[in-house]
Amino acid sequence: MTMVRWAALVLTAALGLSACAGSSDLGVKCPEIRIPQNTERLTRFRPGEGRDITDVRLQAEVTYLSGTCEIDDEVIELGFPIAVTAQRGPANEEGLSDVTLFVAVANQRREILSRRELPVRLTFPANKVRVISREEITVEIPRHEDDGVQDYLVFLGFALSEDELEFNRRENRLGF
Repeated sequence: MTMVRWAALVLTAALGLSACAGSSDLGVKCPEIRIPQNTERLTRFRPGEGRDITDVRLQAEVTYLSGTCEIDDEVIELGFPIAVTAQRGPANEEGLSDVTLFVAVANQRREILSRRELPVRLTFPANKVRVISREEITVEIPRHEDDGVQDYLVFLGFALSEDELEFNRRENRLGF
């Protein structure tokens, strides 16, 4: 298990994973937040064909934590912190990495109603190989007359290239 995964697991276990800590409507749950398989982590290599440890520029993982949920007749507003835990690879000489996250709202049929991308710049100080970037995400979901909170899902993850996604799929098949 990589140091990035270990740190993310410890952070997740310490703070707990739940969609929302509270709601303005007593007893009403917030929309569920999910990280789709293979989008929770990112391994980025230097350009070219090399794929060994010396070609790694960045390894990162995203987690979300408990947040808030405000519900009224017109809108559902979720606010939750996320953490991007990243490890600088040997091929990252600049100490910078830009990653992009996505947040999408879907209905229960998993039809995407809205999607946005969030750029995150990771800066590694000269003597650090690991950083944690914390961001606060706000999602507003317009409500329709007959829609309940349970009618929506929120998806969060890394916006990956085809190569990065295929790498994650191979890693999952191998059990990493």
